[in-house]
Amino acid sequence: MSSIVYQYDNNLYVNLTNRCTMACTYCIKYKWAGKFRGHDLRLEKEPTAEEVITAIGDPRNYAEIVFCGYGEPLLRLEVLTEVAVWVKQNGGTVRVNTAGHANLVYGRNIAPELHGLVDAISISLNASDARQYVELNRPQFGEQAFAAVIDFARECMKFIPDVTLTAVPLPGVDIDRCEEIARAVGAKFRLRPYLENDEASPAI
Repeated sequence: MSSIVYQYDNNLYVNLTNRCTMACTYCIKYKWAGKFRGHDLRLEKEPTAEEVITAIGDPRNYAEIVFCGYGEPLLRLEVLTEVAVWVKQNGGTVRVNTAGHANLVYGRNIAPELHGLVDAISISLNASDARQYVELNRPQFGEQAFAAVIDFARECMKFIPDVTLTAVPLPGVDIDRCEEIARAVGAKFRLRPYLENDEASPAI
């Protein structure tokens, strides 16, 4: 049975969708047949907001409620927003892990819509230039996606208290340059480990 939510450390992760705006060459969903620590993250159907809320239970039981599964959670912005409102009303903390393409998807700046609902956002950079970004991450939007990720991070800085750009130490990726990009927009930077087995965190 597919998992709508799954616990990792002190956080509860919400698996909203398996759809994504990228087809990363290193993505774990292609490596481990959708399983993570016994949880099947291959959704049979995308959950409703009501189903997610029921699955969460009391959000105060967790350090964070993290929107992160095997897809891009902001593709389901309406459901994410509805659940985030409920989490905040019930004393929880919200984090979103994203590829950072939402403004391209919706054709507008969605960062203001996350104000007051999202406490932290983690945005995957995973490349040090546009050419490399396309090669490693295979975004549906092509080379424009790299600049869009940086612009999205810059917009999120205006509306979300905690913004982090992340990168995986893949061959050829200039990690120092990735950190420079994060610092230039005022965001934090975090180096994520390259995942070799399903005991590692699937968080993007």
